[in-house]
Amino acid sequence: MNTNEQNTNPELELAPPPQLYLIMDLSLTETPGDDIQAIANSINSDEFAPFSSLLIQQNDPKSLCSKELVKDIQSKDIAVLIEDNVPLAQSIGADGIHLTDDDEDIFNAAIETLSEDVIIGLKAKQSRHKAMISAEQGCSYVAINLFDEAEHERELEEFERPPEINWWVSLFSTPCVAWNITSKDEAIEATKQGADFIALAPEFWQKGDTSTEIIADCIKTISAIERYVPTL
Repeated sequence: MNTNEQNTNPELELAPPPQLYLIMDLSLTETPGDDIQAIANSINSDEFAPFSSLLIQQNDPKSLCSKELVKDIQSKDIAVLIEDNVPLAQSIGADGIHLTDDDEDIFNAAIETLSEDVIIGLKAKQSRHKAMISAEQGCSYVAINLFDEAEHERELEEFERPPEINWWVSLFSTPCVAWNITSKDEAIEATKQGADFIALAPEFWQKGDTSTEIIADCIKTISAIERYVPTL
């Protein structure tokens, strides 16, 4: 479908550019606060899609994750999420938790533990059905990988298949995060499919002195894409 056809379709509407969601591996930097400051200064403007969310992967208990770092990042109007560690997220004042397993028991435990204003994001990897149930139960967003051809070649029923970005945004209002994007081309594809957020993988953007340049180039590109999404 070309742009002109989309623009005249009453069931589609012009969508804002996706917001930027960075996945940060603290083992790749000694100055996370300075890194985030430089990136925020570079791309948070009226010209580009905003940098609004940061996920900290906490694999090393001796890493630099702290209340001070979280407060510093939050002062830039960036939400901080912690991966799979509810007690840590609570103790350092994070804005939310990202769950990498879409197990219903784990998700329910997080909902029962955390307050209503805390972000609870979910990596939807097992089935469309599980993603739908989590959205109905109140998850803040669903994170979905780009289309995996090998996975979808399996003999599966419709709702047993892993969800796809364009399928999700055509049916549900719960925000969709295009997960673990590893190249600008993937970011472009996820944007065209209608993702609300683009989550850049650490191996893509955490490149030392060139990190800001990589991200600025990526966000400038996706901000220029005119895309239309279904009106729900």
